[in-house]
Amino acid sequence: MKKLFTVLILFYSFFQINAQGVRGVVYGDDGEILPFATIYVQETGSGTSTNQEAYYELQLKKGKYTLQYKFVGYETVTKKINLEDGNLQLDVQLPKQSLLLDEVTTSAKATDPANWMMRKAIAKSSYHRQQIDAYSGTVYVKGKGRVTDIPFYLKSVLKKEGIDTETMIITESVSEVSYRRPNQFSEKVISIYASKKTDFNANPMRFIAGSFYQDEIASVISPLSSKAFRYYKFKHLGAFMDGDNLINKIKVIPKVPAPNVFEGEIQLVEEDWALYRVDLKAQIELGIDVRIRQVYQNIRNLAWMPITHQFDVDGKIMGVGFEGKYLASMSNYNIELNPALPRNIKILDKDDVEQGKMTEEIIQEAKDLVVVDKQDQVAVKSEDLSDIMKNYKKSQQDSLAKQDIIGVYNFKVDSGAYNQDSMFWAQIRPIPLSTDESRGYAKIDSLNIIEDLKVSEDSVKSVKKSSFQIADILVGGNYRLDSAKRLYFKIYNPILNIQFNTVEGLNMDYSIGLKRFIPIKFDTTLDKSSVDRTYFNRNSYALLKPTVRYSVARNKVIGKILAKYQFKTGDVEFRAGRYIQQFNDAPAVTPLINTSFTTLWEQNFMKIYEKDFMKLNFERKFSVKMGMSAELEYQERKRLNDNADFSIVDWEREFTPNFPVNINPVDDFDGQNALTANVKFYYQPFIKYVIRNGIKRPVNQRPTRFELEYYKGFKGVVGSDVDFDRLVIGYKDEYDFGAKGRTYFNSRMGVFLNNNNLGFMDYAHFPGNKAFITQNDPVESYRLLDYYRFSTDQFYAQYFIFHRFRKFLITQIPATRFMGLKEGIFINHLFTPESNNYTELGYSLDGILKFFRIEIATQYENMQYKGWGLRVGIATTLGGNISINVSDDE
Repeated sequence: MKKLFTVLILFYSFFQINAQGVRGVVYGDDGEILPFATIYVQETGSGTSTNQEAYYELQLKKGKYTLQYKFVGYETVTKKINLEDGNLQLDVQLPKQSLLLDEVTTSAKATDPANWMMRKAIAKSSYHRQQIDAYSGTVYVKGKGRVTDIPFYLKSVLKKEGIDTETMIITESVSEVSYRRPNQFSEKVISIYASKKTDFNANPMRFIAGSFYQDEIASVISPLSSKAFRYYKFKHLGAFMDGDNLINKIKVIPKVPAPNVFEGEIQLVEEDWALYRVDLKAQIELGIDVRIRQVYQNIRNLAWMPITHQFDVDGKIMGVGFEGKYLASMSNYNIELNPALPRNIKILDKDDVEQGKMTEEIIQEAKDLVVVDKQDQVAVKSEDLSDIMKNYKKSQQDSLAKQDIIGVYNFKVDSGAYNQDSMFWAQIRPIPLSTDESRGYAKIDSLNIIEDLKVSEDSVKSVKKSSFQIADILVGGNYRLDSAKRLYFKIYNPILNIQFNTVEGLNMDYSIGLKRFIPIKFDTTLDKSSVDRTYFNRNSYALLKPTVRYSVARNKVIGKILAKYQFKTGDVEFRAGRYIQQFNDAPAVTPLINTSFTTLWEQNFMKIYEKDFMKLNFERKFSVKMGMSAELEYQERKRLNDNADFSIVDWEREFTPNFPVNINPVDDFDGQNALTANVKFYYQPFIKYVIRNGIKRPVNQRPTRFELEYYKGFKGVVGSDVDFDRLVIGYKDEYDFGAKGRTYFNSRMGVFLNNNNLGFMDYAHFPGNKAFITQNDPVESYRLLDYYRFSTDQFYAQYFIFHRFRKFLITQIPATRFMGLKEGIFINHLFTPESNNYTELGYSLDGILKFFRIEIATQYENMQYKGWGLRVGIATTLGGNISINVSDDE
């Protein structure tokens, strides 16, 4: 072993002696070292940076090179070198940057010069996106991070996984990347160094493919977005010269400091209005802080492109604090310009003394994609350029755009990417490791050795856990019955199904299941990029699940059985048995909440009946945009009465009878037979797609949804007593109002075409709520409405409007916004012939402890105040909800 180590050292030394390049330290004229300073090699189109100790190394072939050294607040220094054999030691000192006065560069305009500068930059952002026809290059990415804080209750668990606050985790990758206009990206990872193969996360495409010239980057509004002035104010900080280029420094100030908007500084190249440097920070979802720094370079006098990137992240999720840093550098740039666009466009703002407009001939050339030499400068107003580029973009729509495909991304990891040794990395790594990074690598290697020794032990434990234990009868378990991992037997945890209501008293469901997985077959003759498979189910299976339900107060056993077949685009289900059902399923009161309020608050909200039934369900998705479901059910309905009055706390309340109270008298239904059916369709029109590794995937840019439903009661068929027809249409959408926030809208209208005979459970019911804790979607539910009071068999309409502010009352204080708190107001309305125009107005404070919201709601009938209430929600996502219930089939 010692001999091998000696040989490796000699081999490495040989490479070091024969390698050539330039190395050194970059520091300021004040003596301070400059970590992460940018170095650009003009002849190779390559960029790199110093490490955190301001040290750099560049491996270069023999020859003459021009090196540019850049750092924020310091002047760019250019060094010309003639590289011979060996390494050249070149320490570089950067002088402090001196800013020009605003008066020199602003032509004494009345407004802050940043405004007209940004109007020009925004107008030209689309041009910059379309300017590059294609590029390729090599990108090096280094990611490092560590856990900064672990709550006491997780320390032992994470310690077993080798996670502590002392370990520095480092990953590196080198990739070949390419781009083809308008949105085709590809990446081939040629080498990776990571703590584990499964831990590889230094994927540069999410950084390199993103652009500040787009409206959004990582869901944050770009300062160069077409709607930037709705979100930001801009302030000119001065200008400086970099060679022949005048660079303007502009401060980006959010109008409403809040998550998903940037704050910081950008630098723009005068006349070209391209980005020169970016230093912006923002807070994204879950309270994670991100800082992005980019340095751009005019590559071979063709276009300004980013050559170095820095990404800093830190945050805390579920009490676990973390921080991370990515460094990325681009090299070997090869750029092709779009031949259909002018090379030199001068933007004229409305405040400019000179006015001009692109000639009609040039406009037509852009529209018609005439390939001509456009070296002469073309003058155009900023508003005209925006329109021209929109028309040009439309004319560029190829077959992919016509299929609503907005991007094509290909990612591949070379088979030998994980096999490169330390010598390879020493040669190829453009940003040297710092001292603490080297120590981090050593610790990672030792942890990996220990982890490998645990693999066999863990596998033995997992085998033991998969075998039947006697305790599984009470706590549940899942068991594989064949070596092919296709046949499973499951005991569902009965403890999660212990509930209480005033009809059954204490009750429990006990279920077992037998599931057979079936391989999904695809048509291999079809091009995967032309077929959207994302709406396909992940698995195809057949399931048989019997359920037994015991009621203590009734001393009765009932049950049902489920047979389900799930295929790749839908499923078919058959249920039969004797079971209980709620009258209102729009949505129903969750058993967990009803149990809590019955036993603790003496409020029995749930109203149920018993049914002997057979039910057939069918669901089919035709595409990610469109789908349908259908249901046919036969019931023999039986009325149930209260049998239990237990409560832990005596509030001196009386439990209400187990029969819904409506504004109109409700007919009794005991012994009623009903054959009913319904069919539902939905359509989501504004869905775009991306193709990732040849697979088409949807991107729901606007969650617009239309719904159409039809319900039918069949009179006289198999003894059915009911006779009704109901038609329902629904529409939901979201509207963005920039700095003023976002509005969520949801509406449903229904009409009974026929209401000759129906049970109360066949009425149209509404998502009411009387509990102060709710799990319902805040854009699909009422806060104070009784569950059954306004249920109807006539025309009805319900509307839900929720507006979330970026800044309102409490969130006027920036600190509260960055805590993740969000404020909103809501208006809910219900119209039926008997509802007296029921309306709710309320205020919502969301994001409390990340998972809760508090709401104050008031209710009105015919504009008359009726009361108020306080509600606590456990969902934080508008348009969705968190439900604590056991799935019927999983």
